[in-house]
Amino acid sequence: MINFRPLIWPFIYVFTSWIISTQVSPTGYNEPPIVTSAYGKIVGTTSRQPAFPYVITKEFLGIPFAQTPPTRFLPAKPPIPHTTPIFATGLKPSCYQQFIKQKYRDIFNTPPLSESEDCLYLNIFTPAASTAGSGTPVLFWIHGGNFQLGSGQHPHVVGSSIAANENVIVVTMNYRLNVFGFPSSPDIPLEERNLGFQDQRLALKWVHKNIWAFGGDPGKITVAGESVGAYSVKQLIAKPPDPVPFRAAILQSQSRGFQGDGVKSWDLLSQELGCSREELGSSQLACMQAVPAEKIHHILDRDGIGFAPAIDGTTDVGDFTASIGREVAAKVPILMGTNADEGTILAGIFPPPRVALEGLFRNHPSFIDRAIALYPPNATEFQLKSRIITDFAYTCATSALVTAFTEAGHSVWRYYFNASFPNTMPFSDAGVWHASEINLVFGNYPRNSETTTQQIQTSRYMQHAWSQFTKNPEGGPGWHRVGHSFRDVQLIGSNGTFWGESVDAKSIDHMCDVYWPAITELGRQ
Repeated sequence: MINFRPLIWPFIYVFTSWIISTQVSPTGYNEPPIVTSAYGKIVGTTSRQPAFPYVITKEFLGIPFAQTPPTRFLPAKPPIPHTTPIFATGLKPSCYQQFIKQKYRDIFNTPPLSESEDCLYLNIFTPAASTAGSGTPVLFWIHGGNFQLGSGQHPHVVGSSIAANENVIVVTMNYRLNVFGFPSSPDIPLEERNLGFQDQRLALKWVHKNIWAFGGDPGKITVAGESVGAYSVKQLIAKPPDPVPFRAAILQSQSRGFQGDGVKSWDLLSQELGCSREELGSSQLACMQAVPAEKIHHILDRDGIGFAPAIDGTTDVGDFTASIGREVAAKVPILMGTNADEGTILAGIFPPPRVALEGLFRNHPSFIDRAIALYPPNATEFQLKSRIITDFAYTCATSALVTAFTEAGHSVWRYYFNASFPNTMPFSDAGVWHASEINLVFGNYPRNSETTTQQIQTSRYMQHAWSQFTKNPEGGPGWHRVGHSFRDVQLIGSNGTFWGESVDAKSIDHMCDVYWPAITELGRQ
């Protein structure tokens, strides 16, 4: 007998959302929304959903969460009260980006974003009916981008669809990146080097303090992120602010990224800018602060110089597994997972397969051939690199992290995303590439002649699951919690489906026994 429930559910869901949304007359939103935050009045704007013009959301774009612009290489300062309203009606610049390959610029910076050091702003998307005291749950999003690129302004993370369809407030934000966010100068105290992480925490503090004015509940904040954004969320869990400003966490394709040695990068960049330490000594930092930002930006792009977070014990704890077992860690429910082909868009910056494996298994050389044997003998170099990155840095690292979280007492729900669509493929063999799930979660996939029914339904399914978790973290996103069933991974999008299928983790993690030594040794989890 055919089960029609998975087929009928999306249409019921959309129709119900439309009915609920239209109970608020659009004629009531001719005037711009105004809220009174702890710092002063903020004027926003409204938008309508393309497919449902009567579905309205409020948008507050470009709200400063710090004194702007921040002083280069110094921690940002909290904002000060303002007596005149802030008109939050348009997006502000992103923080300076670094694209070491044109391919990444095409994928992650289309259309191009304006860039500036004056970039510490956040955006808030609320349901039409949300007003102060509404108690609406909040999704606080931290973008990825290897700590070198990314923005809360990207079209993929516009939060209007979630706000309209799911009655959840969405917050996106910028934080400083590359050398502007993670300077490795010996003249900067260790506890002040992770400026990007500190920016994230300052934005979260602002939201916790002010989201009530927008209709949000400060006690119902879920922090979420993708890639290094998820790594940032992980660090917030390990050593959160006091009091803890969130009650749940979502980690999509968590990774620390691939940035290289920040100290060497600082030395190289300073020499290129005429600010070498050998010549200037303790005056080096002042020299670097005086160089025009565009000049720094040009050299970062030209030479591909990357900067990594420092292990400072506060914003980056280093030994994460040990940290989450401590009393200070935030014991919150967690939704996390990965994509089937994370490595395809990263293979171009990866060394040849055997060279990479020799680095991973430098203390376990017998595992190199075991790792090679995991893959088809006729695999191309691109395919082999893509699989190694996917399996080692994402699938198996996430599996290890799931174990660490559950052993520390967290409730964890895991997913595995395995759907790809023609109108979001950056190149022909990208597959289910890193970050490809984001526009589905946010409901911002392209709507054109190539849009498929599966794409529409998968987006609705994922958006609802993420929102359900945000509204009721202890209840989960709609599938089994890890450890509750032997089928405790939700497979999303396989074989043309959209509604998900519970599978045994072993079917996803079958190659991980080979990678455990490297994952444990390098702390990739």
